[in-house]
Amino acid sequence: MNDLALSPHFLDFILVFTVVEFVVLGLMHQRSGRGLPWLDLGLGLVPGFLLMLAYRVSQPQSLSGLVLMCLALAGLAHGADFYRRYRATRRP
Repeated sequence: MNDLALSPHFLDFILVFTVVEFVVLGLMHQRSGRGLPWLDLGLGLVPGFLLMLAYRVSQPQSLSGLVLMCLALAGLAHGADFYRRYRATRRP
């Protein structure tokens, strides 16, 4: 595994990506009406964001393979959940 993935800065990248995701998806909904409204986005993103932030501020020196695997699985579950919600908003 490369040094970036094991670095705590990888988690910083994921935290920044989550904020960017929130803003982009929220603006998409605001402009087009498609997707999830701000409140649904926030309620879907904040719990995971705060868990990642709590882990990050606990000052880990590196991320273990198990932590990376959990982050990857959480990301997949998050994507599946938002995709399911997005599809539900498109039904007549």
